[in-house]
Amino acid sequence: MNLANQLVINRNNRPNKICLIQNNRRITYDDLYKKVSNFKKYIEQRGIKKGDKVLVLAPMSVDLYVTLLSVWALGATVCFMDAGFIKNGMKKNEFDDINAVIGISKYILYSNINKNLRGLKIKINTSVIEKLNEESLLENQEVDKDFPAIMTYTSGTTGKPKIAARSHEFLECQANILQKHLNYESEDIELSSIPIFTLSNIDIGITTVIANANFSNLGSSNSRKLINQIIENKINRLMAAPGVLNLIINFCLKYDITLSNIKKVFTGGGAIFLDFIEKLKKVCPNAKIYTLYGSTEAEPIAELDIDEMTFKYYEDTKNGKGILAGNIIGVDDCRIIKTGVNEIGSITEEEFKNMQTDEVGEIVVTGSNVLKGYVNGIGDKENKFKVNDKIYHRTGDLGLIDENNKLWLRGRIKEPYFNIEACLHAKLKIGKTAIFKYNEKLILVLEKSDFNTLEEIKDAISFAKIDEIKYVKKIPVDKRHSTKVDYKELKRILGME
Repeated sequence: MNLANQLVINRNNRPNKICLIQNNRRITYDDLYKKVSNFKKYIEQRGIKKGDKVLVLAPMSVDLYVTLLSVWALGATVCFMDAGFIKNGMKKNEFDDINAVIGISKYILYSNINKNLRGLKIKINTSVIEKLNEESLLENQEVDKDFPAIMTYTSGTTGKPKIAARSHEFLECQANILQKHLNYESEDIELSSIPIFTLSNIDIGITTVIANANFSNLGSSNSRKLINQIIENKINRLMAAPGVLNLIINFCLKYDITLSNIKKVFTGGGAIFLDFIEKLKKVCPNAKIYTLYGSTEAEPIAELDIDEMTFKYYEDTKNGKGILAGNIIGVDDCRIIKTGVNEIGSITEEEFKNMQTDEVGEIVVTGSNVLKGYVNGIGDKENKFKVNDKIYHRTGDLGLIDENNKLWLRGRIKEPYFNIEACLHAKLKIGKTAIFKYNEKLILVLEKSDFNTLEEIKDAISFAKIDEIKYVKKIPVDKRHSTKVDYKELKRILGME
């Protein structure tokens, strides 16, 4: 088995179809095949061999996918870090078993920060990909179905990060699930900002336009370029995190632009509030809108077709039920267990039933698209448990399953306030919100530009016990997502650090 085999099939079936578009680069499936065959041959000559672990340090780009497929074709494993924390990750991770580094110039320089990467003999710049023009046959090394295709490193805040290893079989299973639920059509042209979904697109054989955004600092991106991409490439699907969609939405609303060609929008990776959805509908009036809930360890877990948002669900949101994630998909089983449980280990079905709750609790899942463990077992005790022969993953998210078997989200276990924020966003035209506990007090933070009165805010969330409401000029967000609140910086601004 080898995921790169599908590229050979797609090259034979649709050689002239555009596979990837990045700015002015338009790459057909035949072009991609040639680039992968050439680069695979080049990195093999440089010394990378089957079974090696290759740290790939490149942002979302054509060259990233050429690199991934080339490393897979060689029978090696791609070790991957999100562009948003590569520099920090170089300092925190040990990387004691990496055989080579492939990436852009800046990130290769970052690798010199790490003592175990500094002396590596094989460091390859992705800029060489455009210089390789030989005709060569792509011969893929067959690997076991459970051989790791991708190892994803966390930011390593403890010095011993969790490493998620996803096999060729796991990724193929994930792609099949996504095909089933994401309603692809052969002529779709999708703007994407989510790397793993673009891999699925390449596998399926549709066209992906890589969003023209700065993925390590999303707020610095040029919204006009994104809109031009959508119009010039006749894009009819958007697959993007809320931060990228916000760039598109805010620009379009400011300049009264309607993207009538968009037929489907998929978004996830952050809290999706109802006022965000309403703005998205104004910008893309002809689009079916879907939200996705999942994680690195389990993708997808739930999907919501916004057209299924009945009056009751709107009212439930306004009354503090949380964020509706929708129908449970992809996973074989999704349960809610009581909070406050530490390591679970191996338990019986009866013990598992006793841990479950019909109210709000931690979301746990199992299935073929759910990661069964981490590399070297680091993180397994805290995040995995076994019920008879099934391994469940603890998401660390709070939620509940309603009487219609739909999943609702309340946020992370340590920050379970989605229900308060979702209510505010559903009832009031409100800006950015943030909620956290400090000295046993629940603090709600709003931006000074918000025009709602304190009485309106308190009345809207009368079900919640907010101890203090504070205002700042601008609530800080993390650079990578441009939507998730940077609570450390926010507390510093408020003088709480």
